[in-house]
Amino acid sequence: MPEQQSVEWLGCPDGLRRSLAEHAAGLATLLQETLVGVYVHGSVARGCSNATTSGADVIVVLRNPCADETAGKLAALHGQSGIALDATFVTQSQLHYDTVPTPIEFVLKPAGECKLLSRRGSHSYFLLDRQDAYECSIALVGPPFSEIAPIVPWPLVADRLEHLLPHILPRFKNPALMLCRIAYAFARHEICSKRDAGHWALTALDAKWQPLIEEALSKYEQGLRDDSGETEELRALEQQCRSIIVQARGT
Repeated sequence: MPEQQSVEWLGCPDGLRRSLAEHAAGLATLLQETLVGVYVHGSVARGCSNATTSGADVIVVLRNPCADETAGKLAALHGQSGIALDATFVTQSQLHYDTVPTPIEFVLKPAGECKLLSRRGSHSYFLLDRQDAYECSIALVGPPFSEIAPIVPWPLVADRLEHLLPHILPRFKNPALMLCRIAYAFARHEICSKRDAGHWALTALDAKWQPLIEEALSKYEQGLRDDSGETEELRALEQQCRSIIVQARGT
């Protein structure tokens, strides 16, 4: 069984940290030698999680596909975690697929929902999760993620980000900061947190966007829900993001 790692938590609420450590220990007990590693990525790993609004994004890496019975036990364990946990289960070999959609085992969403993407399923945006974990993740169990997963080629990251762009306004929380994340990624060829993207945008974008972005950052820091939707101002920011994409693709 892989050893649990000693990790440094930056800005993560104590309760969430303890719950994640306990959940990882439960996964290790259940999966035994099948488990390669458990990795937290996203806002928790990047040190900007919010006690009110942030859940946890986790990638669980397996040596081999698990049986349906084991998947059911994993779903039960997930439901008992008490965490708003979004966990993607993949085999070690699936980490080496640079394809869209990407093969995965299954996804477990918050509230214990076992979403079996038809077993040997696929995930249209897993490459973004994989790259996020490659750049910044906490290994709860196993070696560092970058030792078992290759970097995602930038053209594939760019393709997934551009594909995601039309869905930001109608479907995502913190739409202004999510648009800033996409702009940042194309400008810098790396992924960052919503908070860091907002602070970058305050100086990188035209000053006219400052009030919108400052308000979005304030709501994020306070844990206030921000699902502004398709306002005229946000649609204009989306166009700004598209301009950055066009410029980045031309360089």
